[in-house]
Amino acid sequence: MHHFFVSPSKVRRYYEAPAGVDLDAEAYVQRPGAVKEGTPFFLGSDMRPVEPLCSFFLELSKSLKAKSLEDYAYDALDLVDFLDQLPVPTDLLSAREDDLVAYREDCTTHREAPDGVRISGAEAAGTCSPGARRPSWMCGI
Repeated sequence: MHHFFVSPSKVRRYYEAPAGVDLDAEAYVQRPGAVKEGTPFFLGSDMRPVEPLCSFFLELSKSLKAKSLEDYAYDALDLVDFLDQLPVPTDLLSAREDDLVAYREDCTTHREAPDGVRISGAEAAGTCSPGARRPSWMCGI
């Protein structure tokens, strides 16, 4: 799956109209109702939009900033990749509760924290307490 982020500045810089097409691309991407800058979109190997990701992020873009959308997009891509690597691969719409629990387990027990410290299962369980070694982003998991 390919992913991209909406960028009117790249349209201004790189767009070349195909022969016979009279389109002001810059005005088109900046018109009222245009997709907001930073909105992620996802294309399959056939270069068609991947649902439900495209619709979900289009809806999120109405209320979130570009940086939040980018962070959520990479998290969603991580989940999709995880589901593809299960013994019985599944897609986002077919994922069951067991698949999502396995993803959460993978995130909390087998990955490094953003600062590079490996988190063990015991440290990842439960809620944070003052002085705990768990990073703040894991509180409440």
